[in-house]
Order: sequence, then structure tokens, then C-alpha cells
Amino acid sequence: MKVHGVLLSAGESDRFKGDKLFTEVKNKPLILYPIETFLNSGNIDTLVLVCNKINKKKIKQLLLNIETNVEIDFILGGKSRQESELKALEKLKEKNVHEEDLIVIHDSARAFLPVKLLLNLIEHAKQNQSAAPYIRTLLVSKDLSEYINENIVEIQTPQIFNFKTLSKAYIKTSDNNFDSVDTTERVSQETGLEASLIEGSNLNKKITFKEDLDKIQVLLEVEN
Repeated sequence: MKVHGVLLSAGESDRFKGDKLFTEVKNKPLILYPIETFLNSGNIDTLVLVCNKINKKKIKQLLLNIETNVEIDFILGGKSRQESELKALEKLKEKNVHEEDLIVIHDSARAFLPVKLLLNLIEHAKQNQSAAPYIRTLLVSKDLSEYINENIVEIQTPQIFNFKTLSKAYIKTSDNNFDSVDTTERVSQETGLEASLIEGSNLNKKITFKEDLDKIQVLLEVEN
């Protein structure tokens, strides 16, 4: 069984109001953090980087100085997350990946994925045929005066399934109109399989706005 990574990096960063993936944190572009986590994990056999036309060349340039034995492919993403995932899976199909190989799909905007969490997810998926991280969150009233529900969880990425399951959920049903918010929703909708969850990390929160990055940088300082 091999493990193939997919990094979704084709977004336009409109809400960030800047070039999010190339914003520097500690003198390193944000996009390099998840790339290096995957490449240095010791558990990823190949990596598909899903880019847009603007950042594809820039990411390739960044990787010129990185030595790795991991085979890396670059592809252009689609108009939606689901279409980008489908393109990545079609690329993997071209490479004749095995049905039981694990596919690790991650949002590059969750740049500070701890390597330990990545390894735990891969190991969990090997035992349970799927894996996704979660963190507990709170639902508050509109006026922020009270908690309405404390038992809500946020599903993070990476989300892991074998290629057979993802093929059934995406490639064989790509002509329908269902546009999922993430991999777990797509798989659940198309196959009925619910991802097996393990606890995630606050460092792995998605960076959508500049304020999100500010909060995570504070957490990084605490961790160090």
C-alpha cells in the first residue's frame, strides 16, 4: 500500500486580500509549510500539487531548492474544490495507483499541519480505511451573549480514503450537480461511508483572513 498526497492550492485568496500562499512567516512563504510537512513526513510516496495558473510557476520555483525522493506532479485546479479534487484523482488514475492506496487530501490554507497529526491520520486510515481530524467548536447566539451548543465539531483536513472509495465518489459520478464542501461530505453523499475521526489541532485551522494567520502565529509562539 502506497500513500499519495494531494495539496489543494488553486484558490484565489480573495478574502485574504493578498497573496496568501506567498505571505511569509518566519522568512518562509506559507505554501512551503504544508509542502515540507508532506515531503519530510517519510510516509508520502507521491505528491500532487493542485495550483492555479498564477501560482504554479512560483511554487515550482520554490521547490528548486528542495531535495526529495517524493515524486511531485503539478496540475491546474478547477473552478471549485470538488473539481480540483476530481482533477487530482484523474491524475492519480493516469499513474495507475492501486485501489487500496491511500489518498491524503489537504488544504494548503491549513499551512501549519503538525507532522505528528499527519502521521497519526495515515496510521489511523491504514487501520480504518479512512481518517479525518476534528476539533471541538462552539455555536454562540447572534448577540454573542450565550453558548447555544457546545457539542459541535469542525472537520479539518487532511482527509484520507483509499483510491477505490474516492474513485467511486468522484470519478464515476462526476456528471452530477452535487458540489461538496470537502472530501468527507462527497464520500458520505456518494458512498454512504462516514470518515473515521481523530482529534485534530488548533494549529491546523484554515487561514482564510489575515486575522486567522495572526491568531495562528500566536499559537506557534506558544508551542515554541
